[in-house]
Amino acid sequence: MAEPIKISTQEELKELITSTKYVILDFWAEWCGPCKAIAPLFAKLSKSHSVPGQLAFAKIDVDASADIAKEYGITAMPSFVFVVDGEVGKGVDVQGRTLGGGVKLGEGDSAGRVVQIRGADPRNLTLLATELGELAKKAAEGSAEGSAEEAPKDEAATA
Repeated sequence: MAEPIKISTQEELKELITSTKYVILDFWAEWCGPCKAIAPLFAKLSKSHSVPGQLAFAKIDVDASADIAKEYGITAMPSFVFVVDGEVGKGVDVQGRTLGGGVKLGEGDSAGRVVQIRGADPRNLTLLATELGELAKKAAEGSAEGSAEEAPKDEAATA
């Protein structure tokens, strides 16, 4: 489907998170060994799960975009932040799943919503990207069906 989107400005990030239901942000650094190690997996997940308008994968170089990293409270690389409906705090619902360390849940969230993964954690990254990919595909199918159902009504109205 799509390669990860490279974000370098606040404006680019705002445009992406306001136009896409789910966004997975990869905060990385050129000098970071674990970042380089997990980059091929992130690219693979992006290619297999991206859905236009529903799920996007983006990479943010913390050295080139320090202002964005600071705004998101990034202190370790790589860090994967999950944005839902333009908000970081909503997180991804993983209730009932066993997750390893390095996973940050939403503030005061006992429902099991993940907002961030700190470190190169292929298992949890794959699990969460797959979960969001399934949600994104269902949403896209639903909106496509809605468009198809509306088309005949539009044609009938103009006839």
